Amino acid sequence: MIHKVDNEDRVYIIGQHTKYIQHTKYIKKMLFIIAFLVVGILGVIVGVYLYNKQTSPQKTSQAKSLEEVEVISKDAIAPKFMGNQNFQKFLVWVGKNLKYPHGHENENAEVVVAFTISKEGSITDIQILQEPQDKAFGQQVVSLLKQCPRWAPGRLANGTATDIKYTLPVRFSKTRK
Repeated sequence: MIHKVDNEDRVYIIGQHTKYIQHTKYIKKMLFIIAFLVVGILGVIVGVYLYNKQTSPQKTSQAKSLEEVEVISKDAIAPKFMGNQNFQKFLVWVGKNLKYPHGHENENAEVVVAFTISKEGSITDIQILQEPQDKAFGQQVVSLLKQCPRWAPGRLANGTATDIKYTLPVRFSKTRK
């Protein structure tokens, strides 16, 4: 039995290979379809990536500061508020002592500050990372942190005192007076 392989009548296979030829054509078609789908899917992925890259808001240096993380050994000792209190007690102190800026008592606002608890136990390097358009809220938080009682400094695993940086979100809420 003679089977024609291509349309130009040049190649013939002699014997009973009809199933082999049909199977080969099927495999070629499937490979073409799979390759086409892979290229199409990759095109969609690249398109979505480029679209998201164009439409996503550019991060500011302030937003970048919010994402910075420095890893300290698990054996390190965190600073202690007022010498022997944990960070939760510091948050309670902030809540009790935080006052609204004059004339803004009925407004909601959020301020994010970064600060360092120095080797000496004082709060230094206070930076406002995020604040409302009215700067009075940020200045109120900075003023409060400058009045903060002393801390026992943080210590590395080997006992060496070290500066520790914190980021603190502070919310002014109408329900709070």
